[in-house]
Amino acid sequence: MNLDQEFACWLTTAASGAVSVLHMRAQPQRLSKTLSITLPDIGRASLRRICNLDEALVLRVTDNTIIVTPHGGPRLRQRLVRAISDAGISFVSPTELSPADLFVESTTDIQARMLYTLARAASADAIALLLAQPERWGKNGAPTPADAPRSKRLCRLIDPPTVVIAGAPNAGKSTLLNALLGRTAAVTSPIAGTTLDFVSANIVLSGLVCRVVDAPGFVEKKLFEKNISEKNSLKKNSLHTDLNQTNSNPSAIQSSNQAPSSLQVQSAIDQAAIARARQEIYSADLVIALAAPDQVWPAIEHSNILRVRSMCDLSTVVPMLTGNSLRISARTGAGLIEFAQAVRAQLVPAADIASDRPWQFF
Repeated sequence: MNLDQEFACWLTTAASGAVSVLHMRAQPQRLSKTLSITLPDIGRASLRRICNLDEALVLRVTDNTIIVTPHGGPRLRQRLVRAISDAGISFVSPTELSPADLFVESTTDIQARMLYTLARAASADAIALLLAQPERWGKNGAPTPADAPRSKRLCRLIDPPTVVIAGAPNAGKSTLLNALLGRTAAVTSPIAGTTLDFVSANIVLSGLVCRVVDAPGFVEKKLFEKNISEKNSLKKNSLHTDLNQTNSNPSAIQSSNQAPSSLQVQSAIDQAAIARARQEIYSADLVIALAAPDQVWPAIEHSNILRVRSMCDLSTVVPMLTGNSLRISARTGAGLIEFAQAVRAQLVPAADIASDRPWQFF
């Protein structure tokens, strides 16, 4: 885009947060009038009440470029967008600008890219690592192919990795998600198959922001085929009854052709849920194979699996299987801290953060 153009750009996501970061470029008089403030001197930052809406730190980077840090509430952001747009300054997406265009104060391309990434990093542990990158790139050069696996894992500090909780019906998947989130996001019930769609939430696990997914009950293939067979048998019996009834009521034939039976609908829903569960598991960064004390481990094929035994507070139930696995109780909270630490260790090991090698963060 034409960098002489006046524009505003949010550098932080639209999600609610404590502080937002707003980049603005326009003639100084326009900036001052739009925000109803006196601009700080170049290179200085001052607290100002912007648009008569909020107190924010205003940093004047160059003569016509400022960085504003208002509070991050969505309603406040909406009002600021309206006030700035009404003044004739258009908002653009940061994807329309290069890091060097956004961060004109940077002295190198790596420094500009670091600042650009820093503004959108999901996990706080990314901050110190990113700030160290210009020096590490200058000292060691660009990352080598040997650094690629570590760089891929560290990028999970920028974009939240996906963690899928998978297991048989009634393994406690929804209860675990709710316990980690601290509120009810998924419906729980002793009735198997209550969750037939995905519920997900961004949750901080031992400092790492993760997209945690509660998948529909993972049904083994043989069991699924058995269920379908039983449903088909019920459908045949139902059809036989319906045909007998049509001898005295021919209009029933026309009625039966108008809509699928409830068994057909349920079968289609079950198949779709299982297909989506398998797809979500396939693309996950980590799969939590969850099993209640009286359940076998779900047969899941994935390169990164963490086995977790749920409902460990039910001491009267003896686990069917033994082996390396975590034991938790989402109801009492037992083992949840260890669970979060284990997830963090499998996704971003401590050795990756401790390394002083450069990181391919873009």
